[in-house]
Amino acid sequence: MTQHTPAGSIGSPGLGRRALLCLTLGTGLLAACSTTPPVANGLGTNPDGTVTTFHRKSSGSLGVFDGPVVWSQKSMQWNGKTVVAVSAPQAGTTLHEPQTHAVLAVLGGDGKPAQTFEPPVALPWPLEVGKTATTQHKVTLHANNRTLDLSYQWKVESWGDVTVPAGTFKAYKVVSTNQLGETETRWVSPSNHLSMVKRHVERTAAHPQGAGVLDAELLSVKLPGH
Repeated sequence: MTQHTPAGSIGSPGLGRRALLCLTLGTGLLAACSTTPPVANGLGTNPDGTVTTFHRKSSGSLGVFDGPVVWSQKSMQWNGKTVVAVSAPQAGTTLHEPQTHAVLAVLGGDGKPAQTFEPPVALPWPLEVGKTATTQHKVTLHANNRTLDLSYQWKVESWGDVTVPAGTFKAYKVVSTNQLGETETRWVSPSNHLSMVKRHVERTAAHPQGAGVLDAELLSVKLPGH
């Protein structure tokens, strides 16, 4: 698989004017300017046909697995809107809003909704280091037509370099917890349209599905035509 060189390793395109301003201020202020964490207003999306590959290792209620997971991306229509569908044989299909990557639904193998979220579950945009937020959602489990309340506590802990097998990316470290007993730490790289570069999930024994651990790291990104 062809590996895409991460734009995050050389800086975010959206920071060009700020970087130029810092250079004109002189060397005395350059260090302070270069370390100022940016604010990200959205994620955007890579083109249809993009393939991202992760190494996943999980156990317990998150499934026993140790190996590559290959996600394929395409656009589709959902309730009259264009959404981004990402699919992997081991994990099914998840539908996302294009700009925020908010999770709208999870589809079963038959293409019908297994879970839907209202409102969609999104990162706490805009992302800014130190930001905290609480979001409330309802998740519908379509197998038994049951609806549950779901609450997330978010914190954007830091911004900087994160190194994975695919390369080094500028990324936000975002931590979320919910009332079910699950905590997720995710590294997000908006300049590369990647909602996940690295991920760590822990479930406690109090979780309805039991304890579990999951770790994932980006192995490669293949854009169509590359």
